[in-house]
Amino acid sequence: MNFQDAFLYALENTKIILPPRRVVSTFGTTLINYQLVTEDLDRVDVCFVREGKLEAERPKIITSPQFAKLTLEGFGKEAQEYAEWLLQNAPQSSIAFLRYGFFFKKDDVCFSEVKGSSEEVCAKLKEKMIKEGDPLSLLLKGEEELWEVSLLKFLIDWVRVSVTKNIHDFRQEGFI
Repeated sequence: MNFQDAFLYALENTKIILPPRRVVSTFGTTLINYQLVTEDLDRVDVCFVREGKLEAERPKIITSPQFAKLTLEGFGKEAQEYAEWLLQNAPQSSIAFLRYGFFFKKDDVCFSEVKGSSEEVCAKLKEKMIKEGDPLSLLLKGEEELWEVSLLKFLIDWVRVSVTKNIHDFRQEGFI
């Protein structure tokens, strides 16, 4: 399977189980506490849970017509290749947020093995996260070999949802 097919497969199989209740902050850094569930490819009813933090720096207005470079600190080769593929293949309107100048950082990843189907594991984690009440918590289900692509897909989709509010905030403050 070539990398484009692998990316598309990972994208199709990325599911947001519990999205954050807030969008990217217009005037400050936003920190997401995520848990990502993947299934073990070799054993039945065994999942891997990765926990970590995703940081989105405040959006920056770019007035130059040149395309902003997406910076991915801490992500592996597959996520970097996916970002490059996205820049080359996505319609201009769907990646307009990249001109916005976001920086994403992924660090402090904890890894654990959990017995149960991915549906069971996701249901238990979702229940726990809802009880904790963190408005910036995220639960994803993804593919083991390309789990970072699942995180990046979420970030891109989350930014798309955030852009309207961020532009409104910038206009209200007189920046644009």
